Amino acid sequence: MAKKQQPQRQPVQPTPAPQQPRKTEPTAQAMPARKMSLTLKLSLLLGVLTFVIYFNTLQNGFVLDDTMVYAKNTIVNQGFDGIPELLKTPRLKGFGYLKNENYRPLSLVMFAAEVGMFGLNATAAHFFNILFFAVCVILLFHFLNKLLEGKTVVAFIAALLFAVHPIHTEVVANIKSLDEIFCFLFAFLSLNIFVSYMRTGKIWWLLLGLISLFLSFLSKETVITFLGIIPLVFFFYINNDKRRAIFMTAGAAVVAGVYLLIRHNILSDYGASTSAVEFIDNALVGAPSMAMRLATAFFTLGMYVKLLFIPHPLINDYGYNSVPYVGFGNVWVLLSVVIYVAAGVAGLYRLVKYKKDPWAFGILFYMATIALFSNIVFLMGSAMGERFLFFASAGFCLLAALAIEKWILKADISYDSFVKNKLALGILIPVCLIFSYLTFARNAEWKDNPTLFKTDLAKAPENARLNYYIGNELVENVLPQEKDTAKRREILNEGIERLHKAISIFPRYTDAYTELGTAYLNLQRYDSAEVNFKIAISQSAYQSIAANNLGTVYLRTNRPAEAIPYYKLAIQIKGDFVQAMCNMASCYSVLKQFDSAILWLNQSLAIDPNYADAYMQLGLAYYFNNKYAEAEPYFRKAMEMNPTDVNAANNLGAVYLNSGKLQQAADIFKQVVAANPGYVNAYSNLGHCYYQMKQYQAAIDIITRSLQVDPNNVKDIPYIALSYKALGRMAEAAQYEAIAKKYYPDFKL
Repeated sequence: MAKKQQPQRQPVQPTPAPQQPRKTEPTAQAMPARKMSLTLKLSLLLGVLTFVIYFNTLQNGFVLDDTMVYAKNTIVNQGFDGIPELLKTPRLKGFGYLKNENYRPLSLVMFAAEVGMFGLNATAAHFFNILFFAVCVILLFHFLNKLLEGKTVVAFIAALLFAVHPIHTEVVANIKSLDEIFCFLFAFLSLNIFVSYMRTGKIWWLLLGLISLFLSFLSKETVITFLGIIPLVFFFYINNDKRRAIFMTAGAAVVAGVYLLIRHNILSDYGASTSAVEFIDNALVGAPSMAMRLATAFFTLGMYVKLLFIPHPLINDYGYNSVPYVGFGNVWVLLSVVIYVAAGVAGLYRLVKYKKDPWAFGILFYMATIALFSNIVFLMGSAMGERFLFFASAGFCLLAALAIEKWILKADISYDSFVKNKLALGILIPVCLIFSYLTFARNAEWKDNPTLFKTDLAKAPENARLNYYIGNELVENVLPQEKDTAKRREILNEGIERLHKAISIFPRYTDAYTELGTAYLNLQRYDSAEVNFKIAISQSAYQSIAANNLGTVYLRTNRPAEAIPYYKLAIQIKGDFVQAMCNMASCYSVLKQFDSAILWLNQSLAIDPNYADAYMQLGLAYYFNNKYAEAEPYFRKAMEMNPTDVNAANNLGAVYLNSGKLQQAADIFKQVVAANPGYVNAYSNLGHCYYQMKQYQAAIDIITRSLQVDPNNVKDIPYIALSYKALGRMAEAAQYEAIAKKYYPDFKL
């Protein structure tokens, strides 16, 4: 019997048994490891790229303010030993008194550590600037990756643009700007740490974040804007817990208060101030009207936007008169007002309208961080500076990355899709290559002061400060290295031309008058030097250098009594002005007031025990007071501190000569003339020594040699006549007696 057929059915697919996932297809649990790996790789890529485009700064030297905070900062140059003092003094205490001061110790502490490890080494300093800037780029990338909730590609594009943007060359290539780098680094480190606190609630994350924020304040006070950024981030974006957001915001306010209190106390202790704004730094202080001041400020804000899109040309100084006064009728001012008002409205609207809108964050971050430097609410110490865009550019780079996401990548923002997107790469790669080239080229222009100043002056020939910078560089740094008389005169004349140009642009340029007076002083044009120093002193109560140099004019023109009040003025302005103390001591020595000279010299050595000239002057004060035994140790100390100082050696020999230690004196004078064949004083003293030792022929020979070196050195001719007489060669003696009488009519054999 046939079997009854069952009705046909659709086959049912059996439920597969659980299987282990294949290694080539990661599960959800494996995804975080992949993301971590990608984030790490992209971080390393950003770090390497940063080093590549800034690598050529390693050949650069100390430029601009690097001298004040590093190369010639006496506290920094103590290395590790100077760190405690750096933490409790104003920023420039180790360089000299300036009326506009700040408290930014952290970068100085790093400089002192660098000196302690590597000595005074510009290459090492540039290396650390690059290293810490690379850390800034990576921290920005990690924060944006968290802010954007895993949109790693967008965060990477923003950080990449930040790394290559030429606007940052001033910060990275200028060693001094480590304060800007540290401020950014610790600010974004604090944001990254605060994210961990928001997500875990562990109190030690909060404490670490606040410590990092405090370190940012110790770097530069402009991180004050983060009192607005922190609540923006943790109330509107990464807002898991409002109570934690309140703790972070309140903690940040406490940190800011503690820093400001410390800063106030330290600056007050040293009578320092940050209130005065100089016209040459920020010409807005002298704007014809409030309306024009505000219009010019908006014009500057527009220039910042232009530099973010087209970072060319870049110059190290935007002082008077690189930014012209303009009114609200200027089309660029109106355009700038429209851009900033529209951006502010759009940012606030999107913040309220859309939850966790990244466009709003980019706009508001830019607006908040640039507002501090806008010169609208209050005047900054400078009208404009590329460094002022360092924080704000992060917001701009985020907006650029979001634009690429929206209009090019669109919804497909995975890393694999990004590297295959020809349009995205076709835009991003050329932009990065152009920016990298501009950055690399601009780094080379920061090689040294002459290169930077001359390059930038060509871009802004009517900039008063750039003209002054070149004149100052020629007079203060190039001139001392040049020995050729004709070339020295050329250097001075070029320096004078630049300084006159600076004054013609800005007639009240006090520092330019001081430097112009110094140039004339070097040319021995004392009348011109006197006029310019007096103008500088009349324009500013802080011109210690002008006062000191005016004293030197009077000292060199045999008016020591007139010089003393100006040296005292220089010391009154700058209490530790050791050079002025030594110069005043020279005046007292000339006036034979040796006790006063010794008093001031001892005071100078109490301030700076390593000031070699003070030992020399002390020796001279005792020497001219006929206290040869007291003079000897000071000349020896001066020789010990500067073995190539022929004057110290000659003076020590003179002490022996006048003390009757003739052989010791002769040995020193012979060493001096052997090493310095053109040093006439040593020939003269050696001739006197031989005469007293009754080595008359040797005396004749050496004094004759001195006349060959300097025919005007006629003071020793009588000794030739006396030596011939002692040898019984009366004919020669009579011949030189006749020559000596031309200069010394009373001379007789």
